Amino acid sequence: MPNRRFARRTHRDAARLAASGEHRRALPAFAAAAAEYRDRLAGHPGDRASREDFADLLASTASSHAALGEYPAAFAAERERAQATEPLSAVGAARARQRLDFAESAVRAGRLLTAAVQADAALNALDDTDPSDPAAPGFADLASALARAARVFGRAADPDLTVGAADQAARMLLAAGRQDALLRDSLRLAAALHAASGRGAHARGAKELLGKYFPDAEPVTAPNLVTLRTALETAAGQGAFADPALIRRLCPDPAGREAPPTVTARCDLGLAAVALHAAEPAVEALARTSPGLAWRIATEVHYLLAAADRHGERNLHLNFRDHGPVWVAMLMVLVEDGKRGPLMADLALALAGLCDRLHTRHAAPEHEPLMRAAQRFIAAHPDR
Repeated sequence: MPNRRFARRTHRDAARLAASGEHRRALPAFAAAAAEYRDRLAGHPGDRASREDFADLLASTASSHAALGEYPAAFAAERERAQATEPLSAVGAARARQRLDFAESAVRAGRLLTAAVQADAALNALDDTDPSDPAAPGFADLASALARAARVFGRAADPDLTVGAADQAARMLLAAGRQDALLRDSLRLAAALHAASGRGAHARGAKELLGKYFPDAEPVTAPNLVTLRTALETAAGQGAFADPALIRRLCPDPAGREAPPTVTARCDLGLAAVALHAAEPAVEALARTSPGLAWRIATEVHYLLAAADRHGERNLHLNFRDHGPVWVAMLMVLVEDGKRGPLMADLALALAGLCDRLHTRHAAPEHEPLMRAAQRFIAAHPDR
């Protein structure tokens, strides 16, 4: 019979080992406690206290794996934590922190699609917070979440989105009187991206603040500078994207007052399905000649669709039998024969979710070859 008392005592012992840096010795104890909690929740799924304790244990397990450089194992622990806490229906700052933990573990494990989707979802948990009022409830939580999300977006998403998040995070952290590593990282990221994109005045402003508060901080090299705007404009120049007005709506000025700091804030989510049908031929046209541009378009539209789906966007849900196959087709353009690794496993995971939904919605027979191709790719890239 599962022993919750044993699990809690074992967790405490393991936590003491981890706190002293003995992560390798802590992990077997964490695993023993986890087994007890899994058994307990299998028989008593409504035991909220055990579920909360199990989530804390998994967070500790992920931290120890990360400390040892075992990033896939840390990602697996964070994913199980997300699954375990889903019935708890956490909201606000607690929900945001948990999702950002998951997103950061995904980035370290190379699971970039999951990372960006989770970071955006984390910020959505703080939608009710006023970002312009430092005295507003949750202001400091939102500032921290934006800074953490900017670091994730810097690896996994559009640089224009990254710099929007970094700029807003820096402004809010300064307004909250924070002068910590999150402010430092936001300023470093903003300075690098503005400079690399030729926005000299903005870059100088970020560098001046960095020098003022963190005189010993090392500059960073700008991450991937392929923006969604650049990719779409390139596709339009080749005749593969026929809606310039849509580019303007999807890609606001990253240095303007209305710069979007999140995927969800990029545009009205009702445009997600429109963007999908416009983007799929652009991704196909660019895949062979400019794969980096094709990846940028496909992933950003995927993130936008995931955000619209999460918010229950009506058109996307009601007409998923029409939109879903195009979504699958767009992601399948990114498949390269023989290419493996965590990013391909993440792509397979996203495709598996879409294929499952299309199966329940009874996708039209003409999509069967596409679905079979997707299933072959999923089978070749198991989600371990």
